[in-house]
Amino acid sequence: MVKSNLMKKQLLAAVCFASLVIVAGCTKRSATLTGNFGPPQLISPAEANASEPALATAKDGDAYVVWVEHHGKDADVMLKHFNGEGQALGAPIRVNAKAGQATAWRGDPPTVAVAEDGTIYIGWTGRAESSTGGPANIYLSASRDSGRSFAAPITVNDDRKPAVHGMHSLAVSGDGRVYVAWLDERNVAPAPMKDMKMDASSRHHMESNRELFFASSNDGGRSFAANQRLAADVCPCCKTTLTVARDGRVYVSWRQVLPGDYRHIAVSSSSDQGKTFANATIVSNDEWVLKGCPVSGAALLAGAAGTLRVLWYAGSDKGQHGIYWSESRDAGQTFTPRELLAAGSARGTPVFLRDGGGGVWQDGEGSKAQILLSRFGKDGSVSSGPAGSPMIVTPAGELPAAASANGRVFIAYVADDGAKQSVWLINAEKGKLAFGDGGQ
Repeated sequence: MVKSNLMKKQLLAAVCFASLVIVAGCTKRSATLTGNFGPPQLISPAEANASEPALATAKDGDAYVVWVEHHGKDADVMLKHFNGEGQALGAPIRVNAKAGQATAWRGDPPTVAVAEDGTIYIGWTGRAESSTGGPANIYLSASRDSGRSFAAPITVNDDRKPAVHGMHSLAVSGDGRVYVAWLDERNVAPAPMKDMKMDASSRHHMESNRELFFASSNDGGRSFAANQRLAADVCPCCKTTLTVARDGRVYVSWRQVLPGDYRHIAVSSSSDQGKTFANATIVSNDEWVLKGCPVSGAALLAGAAGTLRVLWYAGSDKGQHGIYWSESRDAGQTFTPRELLAAGSARGTPVFLRDGGGGVWQDGEGSKAQILLSRFGKDGSVSSGPAGSPMIVTPAGELPAAASANGRVFIAYVADDGAKQSVWLINAEKGKLAFGDGGQ
């Protein structure tokens, strides 16, 4: 019955895609959908409880989707390979060598990147060998045969005392260097029990801030240099993000906690392959005061000549709640005033489509969750109509992961049928994605 109900929901979504009309019957938000997304395909096993997708494309146009299958307290990281048309190539393969070792939650999915030579890198969190409780390590697994097998995982964090490591991000440069960033508690004292409670105004847990750490590998992920601490007082459950520009400059972002419980997106960069980093810059003074954790980081898109675009969610009383963007033209030292891409109540961390400059994110939660997409014109302007009217990718989905290559867009997401969750994939030719003028 669970499978049947879930299939019915996805069929309804497919009908909405094909209708090419106002999708008022599928969701309370109206927007003209004239794209060419194919029908959604279930990619996790029908009987599995699967969530936390991640997605990357290779230069040949193939796509690699990663997700986590939960088995009670145990979990496994899975990978499935698709060709450039979205057709599955082989069965899913487990990434973690030790069954059940992985850990994940909706704010901290695995990470995946494909190097120029085709090597697939997957970052994931797993229980430390010495612990069955909360402490977890950051692991990196590499496949050099298109995802058919994986080498033994490498532990990225170099501390020996069990501690929490998570909210990780991953990037690979053109010369094959591998970079990982994450939030770390090795030097953080636990919050007093009296502070470990739900804040009534924000509905989020209050806990100790963490530190931002970074490590790099110059041998294809076989070993990592000593870990570096880049920042303190970092929002404890907001995703970090890494990207590398074509000139090799490394950018990292996180949500900084400032005096007064302001939680703002910060960016730093390195021009020497991660050996040193510039002083952090706050992207925008959003004036977002939150005594808790929004579980939301930023997306980064690096261009030529020191340009960097940032996409994030802000929920303060300064302007509308929604997805904002800003751009730097001096390698992240200064940023243009923020601009609203779409008003709404976003959840999680947005995603940039590197091939085309589009943004994908989740709006709403639970039964009202939907996945939206807006894109930027060649001149940097928003080409999806007025703020608040992006394309509805699917009216029933959560936790989107997205990537594009060779003119095709891939989006993986989670569908919830109550008893369990499943991971789905849709794709479309980018040139056939068109946007209406929306409206409310």
